[in-house]
Amino acid sequence: MPRTKAKPTAAATTAHASAANKATATSKGRGNRTHRLPGAPDSAEASSQEEEEDVQPANTPQIPGNVIRKLLAFSLLLLVLPILAYFGSLKYLFVGSTASSAIVAVIVANFVLAAYVYAAWVEDASEHAAHPSSTGKLKRR
Repeated sequence: MPRTKAKPTAAATTAHASAANKATATSKGRGNRTHRLPGAPDSAEASSQEEEEDVQPANTPQIPGNVIRKLLAFSLLLLVLPILAYFGSLKYLFVGSTASSAIVAVIVANFVLAAYVYAAWVEDASEHAAHPSSTGKLKRR
């Protein structure tokens, strides 16, 4: 004859629910404690580690300010000049011809890009002239 499981009584169900409520109440009364893995740093150690990560090592290359200014200036020129060239040529040069004005805008954008490449090349050449030991050439033995 197969055995049947006895249904829990109302008293057993209530006892189980009250035990769960006690566990929840005790865990709420603990404050801001969090469960940590063994060996994990506490919050003071973690914050000091985060501060150490913010400090850059000495071998990290720094980008000079003039390079950033030059990049921002050429970015602004690349944004503004083609738009001005498009609308200027649309109104004064090719009255109403959008295709021709678009070609002018593309040519202006290419000139701005070429000027940036040239400026970076000249800056790099002058930097190598100032520091001849850093030309990157290998010495023969």
